[in-house]
Amino acid sequence: MGKTSYGIGLAALAAIALTGCSDRAAAATASPSPPPRVTTIAATRGSISPTIQIAGVIAPYRQVGVSADLTEPIAEVDVQEGDVVRAGQVLARLQVDDLEAQLAAAQREVGEDVARFKQYQFQTTAVNGEDAAAIRSAQAGLRQARVALSGAIVDLKRYLELSAQGYLPKQTVDEQRTTVASDAAAVNSAAASLNEALANAKSNGSGANAGQQQQELEGARAAADAAAATVVQLQRQLARAVIVSPVDGIVDAVNANPGEYPTSRQLFTIEQIRSVYAVLPTSAVDVVSVRRGAPASIAVSNGAHADAGQVVAVLDQVEPGTTNFTVKVLVPNHDYHLHAGMPVIGTVPEATVTGVRIPVTAFVDDTHGSVYVVKNGVITTQRVGEVKDDGKNAIVTGLDAGSTVVANVENTNAGNGDRVTASR
Repeated sequence: MGKTSYGIGLAALAAIALTGCSDRAAAATASPSPPPRVTTIAATRGSISPTIQIAGVIAPYRQVGVSADLTEPIAEVDVQEGDVVRAGQVLARLQVDDLEAQLAAAQREVGEDVARFKQYQFQTTAVNGEDAAAIRSAQAGLRQARVALSGAIVDLKRYLELSAQGYLPKQTVDEQRTTVASDAAAVNSAAASLNEALANAKSNGSGANAGQQQQELEGARAAADAAAATVVQLQRQLARAVIVSPVDGIVDAVNANPGEYPTSRQLFTIEQIRSVYAVLPTSAVDVVSVRRGAPASIAVSNGAHADAGQVVAVLDQVEPGTTNFTVKVLVPNHDYHLHAGMPVIGTVPEATVTGVRIPVTAFVDDTHGSVYVVKNGVITTQRVGEVKDDGKNAIVTGLDAGSTVVANVENTNAGNGDRVTASR
């Protein structure tokens, strides 16, 4: 009985030993697991056009204040706050009864002064004509007197010769001497008449703007001009009594009521919003790469529609010593769908950046300070410096072009030091 139990025990031990040897042999002959496959890309030199998004608000292109410079009371107000107005549209009218009466009186005065001036002008012309006729008559009289004197002198010489020869009596010669003296006096008188006519003409003047009557004529002209200037001034005041909008826009405020006197206060405020500004405050880090004239897009917060605009200004720091700047984007707003005060998001392009380019999904962490590089089938962490990214690709430093980089770290089940199979 004992021998039999001993034999059975040896047999069991032998069976167990044989089983262990069989498992070790199987394990020795099994194939090792292949390294995981990861998707990679080759870092290449390229360019990106990054953008920045800045939150801001809409501001009107211009806010125009409208007032009145007349002391007349307000007769009517034709617009309300929120009304859309066009340039030249009537906003209000002032009472102008007294101005209209003054204008009518001034116009009558102009008519009277112009008639008076024309009368003086006619009189001056008539006097000038009379003076010219008197001069011509005096000149003719002087010529006639000189001809008579010349003939009398010739006759006197002939009479003297005949008297010396005894052909004429002395009395005839004396009578001729008297005639010469009389004709000489006539010449002097005619010359005096001509001189008087010339003096009168010189005193009265030879034109409508000269001579003795010049003062009266100029006075009449000045009175007519002054009356005409008064008419023009009153007409302009009447025109200003109709208050119109200087621009297209929306009435933002009304501070006018019928019966009130509008002196020294702003009656209407018009927001000119056919074009508007998106005012985008930002920091110095972002503003250095924003270019004036660059295209930009503006979207109302939580809105799907974006409006195209253009960067028109990058304003300096809001307060000295701070790093806050303002980017102004001009946006067309023909249908007035953008209103002052609306919160918006502006997307503004920055300068193009060139260098070694990789996808942003290749960064290992949120700081974008490292990537996974595959070298000889092993993943190695490579420190890099991000220059800029456009949301899809990034330009980095510290990485050679041609390096094999893990394309999407989030979809990779391997890490630093792991052996992998790279695929593209």
